[in-house]
Amino acid sequence: MDNVLKQRCELFVRNRDIMKNHFRWDHSSLHPLCGSMYTERQLEVDEVKIKECKDIIKSNTGLLSPFRSTTNLILATVLSLESQAVIKFQKVLRIYDLLRKEFYSSDYLPLSAFVMADMVKDTDYKRVVEKAKEIYKRMKKEHPFLTSSEDSGFAIMFAISDLTVEEAITEMEKCYNFLQTQFFSANAVQSLSHALALGEENFLKKCNKVMEIFEGLKNRDCKFGTGVELAILGVLAMTTENTQQVINDIVEVNEYLLSFKGFGALGIAKKQRLMYSAILVEQEYKRQCENKLMEVASINSITSIIIAEQIAVTAAITASVTATNAANS
Repeated sequence: MDNVLKQRCELFVRNRDIMKNHFRWDHSSLHPLCGSMYTERQLEVDEVKIKECKDIIKSNTGLLSPFRSTTNLILATVLSLESQAVIKFQKVLRIYDLLRKEFYSSDYLPLSAFVMADMVKDTDYKRVVEKAKEIYKRMKKEHPFLTSSEDSGFAIMFAISDLTVEEAITEMEKCYNFLQTQFFSANAVQSLSHALALGEENFLKKCNKVMEIFEGLKNRDCKFGTGVELAILGVLAMTTENTQQVINDIVEVNEYLLSFKGFGALGIAKKQRLMYSAILVEQEYKRQCENKLMEVASINSITSIIIAEQIAVTAAITASVTATNAANS
């Protein structure tokens, strides 16, 4: 394994352990996710700042606010990476109020407000929200039974991009129609199609790269999950041309993570371990893209990758936590 990727894996494990030790009352599935956010920045988790940000969120929102529900630890972690957390959160709340006028409340909407706060100018908030509403309506028209609150995040993602409403819907549908025969879950295929639609390559090339990675992992006894985490393979497909290298790297990372406590048979599930293996590989590829002056992807594609990653990973973990909570209630 490449030494830089190995170091990223070791940082991820340390960050997961810090989250686990300091946030025991939060769902265990959130610990590696939040750890991966710090790993992306090549930083060690600052648990003190995350706790401070949990307090900031608590003091500025009501008891039943979605900011204080399933994704609370995720949002506090995102906020903790800001140099001026209080100012940033006030900005997020203003954006959230605009979004709530057009979308139903959900666990996904607060994250979308964070994404907008990072990537949209103040003067463009209204335009982006209106565009997102139109895209969501078109999604609902195409797939009335599949489109739900988690898709609002993808609608906002497309609204931030340079794609027109028509371009976004057309690209999504091309990818969806190609992939729907490959996987059982139509909802997972829709999420994957959303992630792929942001890529600038031809839809067939993007979809084929995903299938090459999926089948290649399966042939190496590393069958990737076929739920909403499939979207992560879509993000990976946007960061590389060499699918065989992707497969090799994911397999090697997965095997390396197995050597750490909490990632074996009695720890994190195999499906989630593979998902994080893919995330770590994708993070390293994205860093290389940025360092090589966008040889693999343009500036727009890098921006798209960042957004797609945040939405895809959070959707996957939130869905998992929500399902677990429902089963235990």
